[in-house]
Amino acid sequence: MKRIIFYLAGMLFTVSCFADGTAPVEPWYRNGFQSGVGVSVTGGLNIFAGYHNPELSSPWLRYFGARIGLATTDPLKSAIDSMIERYMQDGRDVGDGVKIDEGKLDAWHGNVLVDYYPFRGSWRLTGGYVWGAMSLDSKIFGSIDEAPAQRFYFYLAGDHYYYNGNNFSGSAKIDWKYYGPYLGSGFDFDIFCGFSFFIDAGVVFTNRPARMDLEIPHEQLYIYNKETSSWGPVTIAALDRDVAAAEHDANRKLSDWRLYPMVKLGFAYRF
Repeated sequence: MKRIIFYLAGMLFTVSCFADGTAPVEPWYRNGFQSGVGVSVTGGLNIFAGYHNPELSSPWLRYFGARIGLATTDPLKSAIDSMIERYMQDGRDVGDGVKIDEGKLDAWHGNVLVDYYPFRGSWRLTGGYVWGAMSLDSKIFGSIDEAPAQRFYFYLAGDHYYYNGNNFSGSAKIDWKYYGPYLGSGFDFDIFCGFSFFIDAGVVFTNRPARMDLEIPHEQLYIYNKETSSWGPVTIAALDRDVAAAEHDANRKLSDWRLYPMVKLGFAYRF
């Protein structure tokens, strides 16, 4: 019985797609409603629903389509974190022997988009509105493999520090809650029977920049006192002051970056 059902379903699918096995019949999926799923590094798993019908009688509406979508990294978190870990292998040097390692990304966004197909083909221009958030947690560390003195020296906000040991570790976190207009482009490549492969690439223009927070443990940390020309244990107040100054400088540089990039690949189906 199951074989008969599957056989009939297959026949129905074949007849619906091809009239005589070679030429497509008048497409039954040309109603224009479509849904899709895709992936992106900055958004994770993406799903969308929309409408685009190039066969509409209206000389204007046939060039346009609309989509709404949601994306989150939760279903792909392990894969994305593994990719970041491979990229960060052995750490990325940011100066003074300090490196960034073990990045973990959490992100989501929603969007409302309008597509314009100037030639009623695969290529389209896209505009709309996007809102979302991105959080990147990473470990900062430094180490020396050789003496002397088993001390790791570094600078923070102009002050000279060392750990009473040959390594240190801390953490850095970047948070970006953004919203703004989106502008991009893309392609829809028809495959068969309403299925298509799509590519989206664009940026969100936002007036809300990312922010970075640093956390550096004070245990076994020493600071150079310029007035007495000597080293001494750092006070929590002094460390907090330098951390705040370093965060301020980093966030000032981040404020110059107001573009959130998006690249998506996936498949869609038109009903």
